Amino acid sequence: MTPKTIFGRTAFLAAALALVLTAASEASAACDDPAGPQVDWSAGCSLSSVDLRKSNLTGANLSGALLSNALMEGVNLSGANMTDANLSGAILDGADLTGAKLDGANWTDGRVCAGGSLGFCE
Repeated sequence: MTPKTIFGRTAFLAAALALVLTAASEASAACDDPAGPQVDWSAGCSLSSVDLRKSNLTGANLSGALLSNALMEGVNLSGANMTDANLSGAILDGADLTGAKLDGANWTDGRVCAGGSLGFCE
């Protein structure tokens, strides 16, 4: 192989690797993303000091997220819209869910919350 061929193949592989890594990072959880519909705060995200009162978390991915701290003081999710959110495996110890809308949410134990679930999963 000539140096030109080797360089061309190396450049191509480097570009392909950069594209794959960029796509993978965009698809993974970003724990510092702002609250909003479809936000991905899944496994590994610790939200123990975040105030999420009245946030729109419709369709959010919170699977495996930590929503309480070492003192078991949870995140304030009172009045949040968590319709169709994924909470499977999330740690909610001490979280305030007063008035949180949980219609169709996947609960921490895998159940799907019934329509009209407000503050707790029915």
